Amino acid sequence: MSRSAAGLTAIACLIPALTLAAPADAADVIGGPLLAGTGVIETPLPGAAPLPKINADTWLIADATTGEVLAAKNPHGHVRPASTLKTLTSVMLMPVLDRNKVHVATDKDVRVEGSHVGIVAGATYTVWDLWNGLLLPSGNDAATALANQNGGVAKTVAQMQSVAHALQANDTHVVNPSGLDADGQVSSAYDMALIAAAAMKIPDFRTITNTKSYAFPGFMPKSGKARKTFQIYTENRLLRHNYPGIAGGKTGFTSLAHRTFWAAADRNGHMLIVTLFQIHEPTQTAATALLNWGFANSTKVKPIGVLANPVASEILPVAVSTSSATSSPANGGIVGAPAESEHSASASLSSHIAWVTGLGILAAGVTAMLLRRRTIRRRTADRATGRHLAQARAETALDAGNIKV
Repeated sequence: MSRSAAGLTAIACLIPALTLAAPADAADVIGGPLLAGTGVIETPLPGAAPLPKINADTWLIADATTGEVLAAKNPHGHVRPASTLKTLTSVMLMPVLDRNKVHVATDKDVRVEGSHVGIVAGATYTVWDLWNGLLLPSGNDAATALANQNGGVAKTVAQMQSVAHALQANDTHVVNPSGLDADGQVSSAYDMALIAAAAMKIPDFRTITNTKSYAFPGFMPKSGKARKTFQIYTENRLLRHNYPGIAGGKTGFTSLAHRTFWAAADRNGHMLIVTLFQIHEPTQTAATALLNWGFANSTKVKPIGVLANPVASEILPVAVSTSSATSSPANGGIVGAPAESEHSASASLSSHIAWVTGLGILAAGVTAMLLRRRTIRRRTADRATGRHLAQARAETALDAGNIKV
């Protein structure tokens, strides 16, 4: 846990190993009063197909183009985000880090728990390399290296928290930039939809999150020798299996968070975003079922809520990189770069900005917000070392029908 986050966590520790109930006062719920519900929430119109049965504790599907929330289950329930939190890390850091800048890895970058892309202390990597290492195999070492490139983990965590508030993702409390299980680190299906929608407006994020593989730099070569690379691959099975219209997404897994996931897909001028937490079936199965239902029934249901607009007055906006998605940064190329979407995700996402704070919100304001939220304490049972391998094995076993859930 970072030093700056530790003080806030000591005051207000929001701890869920499992989903917590949504706020009791529906009038205060971000996105609309119906989203206060803790069960499945839907308002079908005549002709709408039934919602698929999803084996997840909390989920949401929204039309990011119109801002309408189509259906959800306990959308504001507090859950451990696992590596889906790396989406917020990206929204915070992509606008401010030069993707061609060279980072010299340190022991602090490498000595982190959980999944690793394979950073070696003393070796050099471009920020673009690190982004691919963060979003494809979900490297916690890449997350730490990017935070250190930004001035340190504590600074980055504080800025991520402020960005979450600016997006009105008020269920989200940040402790680290990787999403690794930590006391008090929580988000919600609703918040992740806001964060994902913001991320999908960043061209570099769309490029990387729609990339299947990347040549990542290996050990530093001997003098006069070329540096070797090794392939890293996306964990997003919707992308790997070419789900129609897939535009991006981010996986997550720890032993406490279980499977977590969000995905975005474009069809017929609309982008749908689905977020799922505490998933107890194959991730691809659950996400595909909701997206298929959403594309077939988006005009046959009455929205149950809306995606909130960012609070622009509370943030310092920084223009998102508009560099070509098909360029080739140093030490890395782009595979399968998509064109940037021409459709506005909502009024809140119509301009290409990301949110960087640290300058605009005082720690006292963050503390006051946290004191209004539920304070429960629970110790993390373990840190899910080897998350990437564990997730791959679990996905394979479930997809093969070897595990019954």
